[in-house]
Amino acid sequence: MIFDSNIVLDLLDAPPESELYGAIDAVRGPRVHVNEIVYAEVAARFVSPGLLETSIAALDLVVEPLTLLECHRAGQAFAEYRRRGGARIAILPDFLIGAQAATRGWPLVTRDRKGFASYFPELTIIDPLEHIA
Repeated sequence: MIFDSNIVLDLLDAPPESELYGAIDAVRGPRVHVNEIVYAEVAARFVSPGLLETSIAALDLVVEPLTLLECHRAGQAFAEYRRRGGARIAILPDFLIGAQAATRGWPLVTRDRKGFASYFPELTIIDPLEHIA
């Protein structure tokens, strides 16, 4: 299982007794990963790498670097996105996150489904907001 950046930020911001925190906890697997893309997106909140590392550890997240195969898959998905008329910008972080999840068979926990299913149809996407009553 891999958490998207928005889920990590939710865990950092939401009080543990909140509905949102509980919903994320309810869908959480026994081993939860983030990659260096998520790490970088979350890093904007921290003044030092040490503080970020402490927070990642406190959330019991494992940083799992991308492989070259996963980077290639992300590039191919991005090329398809461009063929379909997507905006020309630097490779989107979501493609790197989606490619890693799809290649490793990890469910992706995100509040932002936008296109993951279109480019990674085999990906299991879990939105914790769907688990709030």
